[in-house]
Formats: sequence, C-alpha cells, structure tokens
Amino acid sequence: MSMTSSALPAASSAKRPSSAALAGLALAQTGLFLVPMIVLGQAIGWPASLRLPAAEALPLIAREALAVQIGYWAYLLTSLAFIPFALALRRFVLERGAGGLANDTAAAFGIAVGIFKMLGIVRWLVAMPALATLHAANPDPATRAAIDVAYVALNGYAGAVGELLGVQLVSGLWLVIAGLLLARTGFRVTGWSALVIGVLFVATCLRTIWPAAAALQGVAVPLALIWFVVFAGALWRERR
Repeated sequence: MSMTSSALPAASSAKRPSSAALAGLALAQTGLFLVPMIVLGQAIGWPASLRLPAAEALPLIAREALAVQIGYWAYLLTSLAFIPFALALRRFVLERGAGGLANDTAAAFGIAVGIFKMLGIVRWLVAMPALATLHAANPDPATRAAIDVAYVALNGYAGAVGELLGVQLVSGLWLVIAGLLLARTGFRVTGWSALVIGVLFVATCLRTIWPAAAALQGVAVPLALIWFVVFAGALWRERR
C-alpha cells in the first residue's frame, strides 16, 4: 500500500508541464538576442548595415572583424536555442491536452526557424570576413568589383534564406500556430498577441513585391522580443 501511494506523487510530478524550463528558454531568446543587437549595433550599425553597398560594408567588416565574430556567434547561439524552445513548447502544449497535428506542425516550423536562421548567419562568420579581407588586400579596381559582385550575390541568397525564410515567413507561421495553441490552453493574451505578431512577420515577406512592407519588421522584431519576456512571466505566474 505504501509503495502505491509513494508512486502516485512521482507519476503526478512527471506529468506536470515543464513550464520552468520553457520560461527559461523564452527568456533566453530575448537575452541572447541583446548581445548581437548591442555588439553589432555599436560596431557596424547592424541591422541597417545589412543594406549597405559592398564598397561600404566590406571595409566596415574588415575593420570590426572581432566584433562581427562575437556578435554573429551570439546570434547563431540565439537561433540554435530556438529549437529546444520550440520542442519544449510542443511538450508543454501536449501536456495540457492540445496536441495533434497543429502542435506537431508548430514544432516542425520551430525547428525550421532555427535551421534557416543559422544557414543565413554562417555567411557572416566565414564567407563575408574572407571577402572583406580580400577586398582590403586587393586595391585593383577590377578585383574589387568582382569581390563586390560576390558579396551582393551571397548576401542576397543567404540573406533570403536567413531573413526572408527564417526570420519572417517561417517564424511568422510558427507564431500564428503557437499563438492559437496557447490560446486554447488558457494563455489567451500571450496566445492572441503571438498570432498578431506572427501575421506581421508573414506580411513582411511581401517586401519582395511591395518594398514598403519591409518596414513592418522594425515593428515585429521588438514586439516579438517583448512577447518572449511576457510569455515567460505568464508561465512563472502560473507556477506560483
């Protein structure tokens, strides 16, 4: 009889939502992202520097090589940390009885977010510093023109993978689905706010046909950073 009664609390504890871990991972998204914002922002004027022409961007990258490495490694870690966050959210929602295809789809999108963003970021750790070094070491105008073309092409392609797919489209879809799931599990404010922010991110993708839509990212990113903190706070309040 004593064995049965002692086993019940353990089983009950094992089935509790892992809200503490989820809250920590949510806070990590905002906390880690502050590193590239501060380091890269002060060193190269990021993220505005992403739109600079090659002739301006490459000397800047060469001059601030260490800051570029530190900032983008931190950004890479932020993107990597999104994967366990998305999986922890899947478990949290599943434990609250809102599993199914939507929950699995959200987890798949969350993993894709991390992968796409990491693929886009890697260029700043390897390819772009190499191009910046070549640009600084070759004063020949023809050589520099070829390097500029390589920079524009690589930045356009990898930027689309990391930013258009990772930051905007797939992140937006993840937020929309995750928001609906959270609203179903009692987190109505954070759930519906996630949905609205997700729609903003998806709408930003229209910049490929409507350039003015790019301005939406300047609103969506700060709102998303605040959302992670608010969501973590909601999780902690529920635990108490």
